[in-house]
Amino acid sequence: MRDVVLTGGGTGGHLFAALAFANFLKGKGYNPILIGSNYGLENKILPRCDFEYYLLKSRGIAGKSLTDKLKGVFGVAVAYFESLRLINKIKPDFTVGFGGYVSFPVVLASVTRKIRSAILEQNSYPGKANKTLSKLCDFTFVNFEITKRFFKGAIVIGNPTRIKFKNFVRKIKEPFVIGVIGGSRGARSINNAMIELSSFDVNFKVMHQTGDEDYERVKLAYKKNNKDWKVYRFIDDMENFYKSIDFIVCRAGASTLSEIACAALGSILVPYPYAIYNHQYFNAKVFSDAKAAVAIEDRDLTGKKILSIISSLTADEIFEMSTKAKRLCKPDACEKMFKVLTVGRI
Repeated sequence: MRDVVLTGGGTGGHLFAALAFANFLKGKGYNPILIGSNYGLENKILPRCDFEYYLLKSRGIAGKSLTDKLKGVFGVAVAYFESLRLINKIKPDFTVGFGGYVSFPVVLASVTRKIRSAILEQNSYPGKANKTLSKLCDFTFVNFEITKRFFKGAIVIGNPTRIKFKNFVRKIKEPFVIGVIGGSRGARSINNAMIELSSFDVNFKVMHQTGDEDYERVKLAYKKNNKDWKVYRFIDDMENFYKSIDFIVCRAGASTLSEIACAALGSILVPYPYAIYNHQYFNAKVFSDAKAAVAIEDRDLTGKKILSIISSLTADEIFEMSTKAKRLCKPDACEKMFKVLTVGRI
């Protein structure tokens, strides 16, 4: 089998997109090798996956203190030389960077060694690392049409997702089942708002992924408020989760949005306020402008606000939001990326 390198991580959004493409490539007879960071979510997830992988001591720089930036620069330099060693050893057919601080040294090392290289900018507003790499690598892929303006020659392919909805028809039934997720680690402000919401008399059910830190606190609050809502630390089977709900409250990370679009889910989107360059705000705007979601800024989020929005929606209105979300789905992202990487065009 021919080896290829996929790199990305730090958060689930970057990692899960890379894993989705890795599974696609495996089905095409390739051997995907993943390169992540010791400091990201991948150090927990990759050991459970059936792929060869390496973890580098690479740290983030953007948005950090001066001391942490200096540590980050040193870490990137070390990771670059380690990446050169790995690229020389693997000799991949191609390398794809999916974002996160580990992508930069790995893709840069591939460019240095004249390996066919590409990046995927998942967010609507790109970071400095991808802006730099796009001038050096062979291909730049973007998730959103509006992101093309930042890159010369960018190709819109969407975003690889873990879920594959084939012939799935969403039927909205009452009482509604509301899904709640805050990303791979949970979201404290969303969890707090849901605790407040549980104190009200409501006519819907909830399935809530809290993350590790808030799991017990949320579970106890729901019990205290006599709500038999389902609570999870982490959900592995996202496809069945999405099939089990009618509407979702979540952050606006690129991978989450790609998944809920393909799952045809209307949503309340709460952009993470500390995301680099406020990119989650711009991601959410794509969906709210398409009438597929209602966006709430984190500072304005309360349980009462969530209740007001959900209570005002009829089954027909939720179905309409679902339909508009589905129009934003790009289910063939892996196929398009693969075709460009292997034959040079879609």
